[in-house]
Amino acid sequence: MKITLLCGNLNFGGVQRAVLTLADGLAKKDDLTIDLAALRGRGEFVSLHATSVNVVDLNCTRQALALLFPFSRLTKYFQKAKPDVVISFGHSINCLVALAKLLRRLPFRLIVSEHNSFDARMAPDAKCHRWRRWRRIIRARFLYRQAELCVCVSRGVADELVGLKVIPQEKTRVIHNAVDGLRLAMQTQDPVPHPWLQSRNIPVIMSVGRLAPVKGLDALIRAFALLRYEMRFDARLMIVGKGWDRKRLEALARLLEIDQDVCFVGYVPNPGAYMARASLVVLSSYYEGFASVLAEALACGVNVVSTDCKSGPREILEDGKWGKLVPVGDIEALAAAMRDALSAPLPPEDLKKHAASFSVELLIDAYYNVIRRVARKRRRAVQ
Repeated sequence: MKITLLCGNLNFGGVQRAVLTLADGLAKKDDLTIDLAALRGRGEFVSLHATSVNVVDLNCTRQALALLFPFSRLTKYFQKAKPDVVISFGHSINCLVALAKLLRRLPFRLIVSEHNSFDARMAPDAKCHRWRRWRRIIRARFLYRQAELCVCVSRGVADELVGLKVIPQEKTRVIHNAVDGLRLAMQTQDPVPHPWLQSRNIPVIMSVGRLAPVKGLDALIRAFALLRYEMRFDARLMIVGKGWDRKRLEALARLLEIDQDVCFVGYVPNPGAYMARASLVVLSSYYEGFASVLAEALACGVNVVSTDCKSGPREILEDGKWGKLVPVGDIEALAAAMRDALSAPLPPEDLKKHAASFSVELLIDAYYNVIRRVARKRRRAVQ
């Protein structure tokens, strides 16, 4: 079977990492041929795929209007590659592929995957007017009819889509993102040049992810200032990742007079090496789909603290059993949780054991079963 995994780009990000992990795992199946297609095939992750995966840079736009023209590169790819099953990643890509399938009557079977909280993105406090929110919901209800199944990275994401009547319950599957234990184990052996991670004398609190407002890093920096000066807890904050919000966050650290204890590392190809040497990993997001960084930190045996945001952290941490959960935006609670986690950490071996429930093998088997089920429907329809 010819399988196409389609995403927006191969830049640093959780969705992109999940796509690469899935592509590499499915490529090991003897009965599958894998294309990893991206609208923009450039980015930090472009060289990290397995050699058995065919990477296709479509170099095309996300604009749906382009599908109306005969020179649409996305349409031409589908007509030439003739995939049996297409798996699309992310809401905008899901809608784009579904529309292409509808307009061009393309015969492949479509599996859409949702990696974020749909309702949280459309909320009024996300600067999205109510009419615009409902327009997007109605569009999704219409286009998702082209999909055989919708794979959601958490139960919270699936419940939202069902509640909004975007897709019926029977067409949803929950498949958590995976933690690549082998990759993380290899990364933890990598040397880390940063002096803060050479010694355990001063605990290092770490955040890993995009530097974007939705990640709530301003709240994390304010909570860290509270931890350092009001709670008088000696620690350092290291922020790993890149994004356009960096300058604003650096200015905030200077304003709070903690810039000497806050370090912005930027993008690193081996975040596992950094996380494994941290004392605590913190997720301060306003919303998530799954929050893979929490599962990866647990796999490294590192304690975690997270906001109790939609959706994923509560599922991963089993209602706070494997890491402290705090209300979104509550700076005092976040500072107290970081202090408590550093003062009384959970045993690393227990954290690693729990993280094994998010293994790559489980992810690949789940997707493989979904692909075979959808492909059987296609063969019956052709017959």
